[in-house]
Amino acid sequence: MKTLVYIFSMAILVIAGCTNDDTITKAPIAMKIDCRAVPDKTSDLIPVNVPGQDVYYSYSRFNVSGAGSYIGKIDEENSYYVIKNSESLIAEDGLPYIRNTGYGKVVGKNNDGCEFTFWSNESIDNFKIAGELEITPKTGTGIFEGSSGTLDIVGSDVNTLWFCIEGNLVFE
Repeated sequence: MKTLVYIFSMAILVIAGCTNDDTITKAPIAMKIDCRAVPDKTSDLIPVNVPGQDVYYSYSRFNVSGAGSYIGKIDEENSYYVIKNSESLIAEDGLPYIRNTGYGKVVGKNNDGCEFTFWSNESIDNFKIAGELEITPKTGTGIFEGSSGTLDIVGSDVNTLWFCIEGNLVFE
């Protein structure tokens, strides 16, 4: 009888330990993605006005490839960003830069991914890029389900547009 009570008690503990407890939350996890962007030459052109220069035009949509933690290799057929607004500004040092804002989606080959909005500043002087990407809540799939967070963007647009996205994912 003692053995039966012991087995029954252990079974209760195992079942109670395996139930879903909504009070437990996931800790933030560090994430880094190295990306390369290529213009989608079928996308709309947007004007870019740089003070002291002629207006030039940029493609509005860029296809993204690369790889990163938790996402693995990026599915470049389904990963992109779209520039919705591009404006020229003058920095405190007197040099012009371009501020882009928009939205996009990044998806791994395993179909895990999320949607995001972003802003970035690109120096006209040295073509360095800095900005932020914010994950759009409730758009994550797979490992990104329930994720949110603001991640840093750092990159360069010399010869090839590359950038790194790095920061912490937070889960609901």
